[in-house]
Amino acid sequence: MGDDKCSKCGADIPMDSKFCLNCGTKVIKETHQVSEPIHQVFHFLFSKNIITAGILLGILFIWIGVIIVTFSTDLTGLRAAQTLNSLGFFVVGIFLIGGGIANDKMDRLVRLGMIVIGVYMITAVLALSSLINNFY
Repeated sequence: MGDDKCSKCGADIPMDSKFCLNCGTKVIKETHQVSEPIHQVFHFLFSKNIITAGILLGILFIWIGVIIVTFSTDLTGLRAAQTLNSLGFFVVGIFLIGGGIANDKMDRLVRLGMIVIGVYMITAVLALSSLINNFY
């Protein structure tokens, strides 16, 4: 028997039951609501749909930077491409880190992987940006 009690008759209700076995009343499971506003904001900003959109936007920035590098012949184009690539990697990294921290419904190892990959991407962007700036 679970810890749940029927709201009508007070009988114990098994964990996965949809109805009370004693009186037949439908069991309404309470969902855990996040009470603090900051947690609600993080859960909204780093929901699966927003994370997916942010990662796709970052990948779009990276590809635009690659296209500019491919067809650019001057230094201004190369700097614009570097900026777009850095921005793309940074956006993807931020959404991976934020999603790994805020989404407590995901598997723990998936969340850890998201955080590690996000930190790696941001670190790589910062390191490569400083190296590239030394060449220009």
